[in-house]
Amino acid sequence: MPEEQISSAPLGVFVRRQGAVVAALGLAAGAAVQQALAAALARAGDRTLFELPLPMGPGIATALRADGLEIVLLRPADSGSTLLDFVAAVPFAFDIFEQILSDPYQGITVADHTGTMRYVSPVHEKFLGLPPGGGAGKPVEQVIRNSRLRAVVASGKAEIGQPLSFGNAVTRVVNRRPVRRDGQVIGAVGQVMFRDTEAVAQMAAEMQQLRTQLEFYRRELDGLRETRGAVAELVGDSQAMQRLRQEVQAVARLDVPVLVQGESGTGKELVVRAIHALGRPGQALVSLNLAAVPGSLVESELFGHAAGAFTGSAKQGRPGKFEMANEGTLFLDEVGDIPLDVQIKLLRVLEERVAERLGSHAAKRLSFRLVSATHRDMAALVDGGTFRHDLFYRISGVTLQVPPLRQRLEDIPALLAHFVEAFCLRNRRAVPQIDAGVARHLADQPWPGNLRQLRHRIEEALVFSPPERLTLEAFCRGAPLQAEAAPRRAEPARLKDHERTAALQTLADCGGNKKRAAERLGISRSYLYKLLGESAASRRSSQAL
Repeated sequence: MPEEQISSAPLGVFVRRQGAVVAALGLAAGAAVQQALAAALARAGDRTLFELPLPMGPGIATALRADGLEIVLLRPADSGSTLLDFVAAVPFAFDIFEQILSDPYQGITVADHTGTMRYVSPVHEKFLGLPPGGGAGKPVEQVIRNSRLRAVVASGKAEIGQPLSFGNAVTRVVNRRPVRRDGQVIGAVGQVMFRDTEAVAQMAAEMQQLRTQLEFYRRELDGLRETRGAVAELVGDSQAMQRLRQEVQAVARLDVPVLVQGESGTGKELVVRAIHALGRPGQALVSLNLAAVPGSLVESELFGHAAGAFTGSAKQGRPGKFEMANEGTLFLDEVGDIPLDVQIKLLRVLEERVAERLGSHAAKRLSFRLVSATHRDMAALVDGGTFRHDLFYRISGVTLQVPPLRQRLEDIPALLAHFVEAFCLRNRRAVPQIDAGVARHLADQPWPGNLRQLRHRIEEALVFSPPERLTLEAFCRGAPLQAEAAPRRAEPARLKDHERTAALQTLADCGGNKKRAAERLGISRSYLYKLLGESAASRRSSQAL
């Protein structure tokens, strides 16, 4: 190459023996560059890579030294280079490079785009039993038998935290990253962690413990969500409803029959659904309303029938409620209305856990959870001889009592909000603003039909209210309840009645939240509970008179 071409080259070669310049070509030919290079060599000591301030800008130099001979390659550095920024900002940058490459706890391997090993750090060479430089120039698989550097080059995707077995039960954690230039993969770098075996084992044990704890809390959270979802329809925070929810949760997962008692319209079916959802989720809930089925058909509904068992029966036969509820829950609503002759057969099924279809002699073993409900006085039915006492004891392993609405008037604001939201969701309407006096008006009514009647009145009022408001006038629209409540409002009001009215109004304004209502009234929550409880008691006594 002509000398003028060498002098204009972007690279430089500088050779010095015993301090005397032997050759200076290309970028190193200028006197100013040689002066800067001499100063940089003095600062660099025995380092092979160092920064080089050039007259035209920053540069990088690589030096090889042996027996007083120094050969230096130099070139300008790109001012936008991250590496240059790091070298320029950190005076000991090259010391960091040296430490990384000689780190006793981390081995480094470098492969080019052809899968040829270009570099193996000293600690990794020692681990692999290689002489210094013994892996360079060989296919990566010859250096490390199960190396995936070639695969990372091919895919261009990093592999982080992967285990790598080196044989003899030795496994290390490896990171592999592709190296790119101008968007193209030009090689890959592997990093192997050489940590103490016990330290790695301890770390693995700690991670396993964390996973176990995470799984435990996940199950607890799922169980909490399941419980809340199952009892979500049991609306209200009165003491009676809190006690009922606690009883449902206590009995739901036990294999005992449950009898749910309460007046018509109190929500006994909601209690049954909550018991099933908590006790046998994912299984069938099979219901039979015994008061709605003619007595002559009750046995067929419960047991089913075989093909051709009687005139008009299904040709292929039909399973009964017992079979349909296998592994699930059988809900017998209005169980007090079951015919006496069927009671004997029901008792046998509950005692032996086997059932036969009508017209069949093949008994099937069954496993189901029995939950019954009734609004009737079961003790009176047993005393009157219309209900077998042994069957009563069999179906009432646990008895739950659903309170009537008149005993939980403090729940009316929450029930009001619940029924309004359910109606609007079902009819795709926006939830309206509820007038201030609505909850107080509803609390003044006797509600003989309990929740069913309350829901009907709220939905009827929503129909005749403006879309944006639920008005008090809509509830007073020709309602006979207004005439019933008028004489009581004409009586002289007591101080306790004023306190009750204020409590119910504030409770409605707070959306049923007793904590906020008590704070707004300036009383304790316990006193608010007591006040609402006393009002319910006085309401019952006044009605009894």
